[in-house]
Amino acid sequence: MIILIDLDGTLTNTAHSQYKEMKDGLAATELTKIPLIKGAKEFIETQKNKGNTPIIVSDSHPKYVNKIASEIFQIDYISLTDKPNPHKTLDFIENNSNLKELFADKDNFLMVGDSWLDIELGRRLNVRTVLTNFYVASEIEERDGIGQDWKPIKMGPTFYAKDFSELEHIINNPLENLLALESIFQGGNSTKAVNFKYQKYSNGFMAFRCLARQNDGECDKYARADKYYQIDNPNRTKEFLITLSKSAENYINQVLSFNNFKWDYFTYLTDKSTTTPPNKMKEIFDLVNVDIPKIQMFKWNENIDGNLRNRPDYKSRREFISKNLFFDKTINVKDKSVIILDDQFTSSATAYEISTQLRENGAKNILFIALFYLILPIESKACPKCGKALKIKIKKIDGNKFYSCLPPKFGGQGCGYTENIKE
Repeated sequence: MIILIDLDGTLTNTAHSQYKEMKDGLAATELTKIPLIKGAKEFIETQKNKGNTPIIVSDSHPKYVNKIASEIFQIDYISLTDKPNPHKTLDFIENNSNLKELFADKDNFLMVGDSWLDIELGRRLNVRTVLTNFYVASEIEERDGIGQDWKPIKMGPTFYAKDFSELEHIINNPLENLLALESIFQGGNSTKAVNFKYQKYSNGFMAFRCLARQNDGECDKYARADKYYQIDNPNRTKEFLITLSKSAENYINQVLSFNNFKWDYFTYLTDKSTTTPPNKMKEIFDLVNVDIPKIQMFKWNENIDGNLRNRPDYKSRREFISKNLFFDKTINVKDKSVIILDDQFTSSATAYEISTQLRENGAKNILFIALFYLILPIESKACPKCGKALKIKIKKIDGNKFYSCLPPKFGGQGCGYTENIKE
């Protein structure tokens, strides 16, 4: 495996601005002043001994990167990469015959780093990515987004690692470390979820979790926008629904196995009367086999006007939900712990509104689970006819992906060119 790995904040504890002059090549790199992340050197040595090839991919100056790469880690490197621009990394791969041959199968590559720039670079390369959390930020670095919580997650990494032992486990057991829904469609049985939110109260907590990425634009092959769109397909199969529900079941049953507190109810975001296909979420909810009472707690206004998809921002979505979605107050949730299932996490408006209504009615612990979350868009391919950015679209009838230069009739400004994507 080729492990493309970030330097500052991933291998070395040098993401802080105090190292900027060295990283920019304006000051001599003194190796005695370069602190390593715990376990970094051992990790690199282990990977080399296993026959894997770690390569440092860094935006820093070659005088700085070269000295660290050659004298501390004894590995190759790419410097001044201008992340997330993929051109310099691609040139490096193209100019190495062995790497070029391996790149035909993107599973031979893994991009590892601590910022959204690393994850976007990996997505542009269509390789799997690992978002690391080895470095503790004391400030927010504007360009890299280090110190931010949501942006790196919203960029959509394939995996998450808190230390080098977790990173090694990902490399050795990738299917076990995919998100639960992504894993199950690859034949795996993961219970992993994206931890979007955890808020502690005096008498309980609220947590938001997501089981798969819904990609917009380039990504690794494991992201599952195709499966998200299949939920809306009137011809979706029972087998598909069973597989989908099993991923939620795997995650929820893991949660129920924790003995520190008891969960009381499992519910879901109810379908509107106009939903197509009818009872879209209810069919999935009914298939999830869990050992706590399953109950419908929410209902949409029968005379609802409009839908969430026409409201792009958090405020308007939250107002729409608050006006049209209601908790059944005949159900006693005082001091109860409730798990909620929904199909998608976009702006977090639905999760917050449902959680707020439950809290207002006395609920103690709230776990909101979305099957999919929408990750940030990426456009990295130009139309060969008009030069405009191509969008990746998905055919709802079969889930197949294609590039589209969206014409005006579909909300774009392109020429209408399309190109199928081979996976």
